[in-house]
Amino acid sequence: MKLITAVLPPHRVPDVMKALQSFGVRGVTVTEVQAYTPRRVRVEIYRGTEYRVDLSPQLRLDILTLDFDAADLVRVIRAAGGRGTGGGTVWVTPVEEVVRIRTRERGPDAL
Repeated sequence: MKLITAVLPPHRVPDVMKALQSFGVRGVTVTEVQAYTPRRVRVEIYRGTEYRVDLSPQLRLDILTLDFDAADLVRVIRAAGGRGTGGGTVWVTPVEEVVRIRTRERGPDAL
């Protein structure tokens, strides 16, 4: 099994979610995160003082899948999330064990 993690700008996520749903993905965990982007520094004012902001809001998608679907899912995410400006990052991590708490299923059966 693999854990696919994608960190994308929020405006890209609806297209990626539609593509994942078309692929047949049944579950995605979405988390709000802050990404460090030194190239896109913006200046804001807080209580009359200027300060640099080098963190940008991003959304993190986590998808647990079987080994043979991982490469196809990465292609789906790249195709749907890689149009226009603003990038993202996708990485794949091996998963040793999965346990579904409610049903106590283990391994691929828990997906």
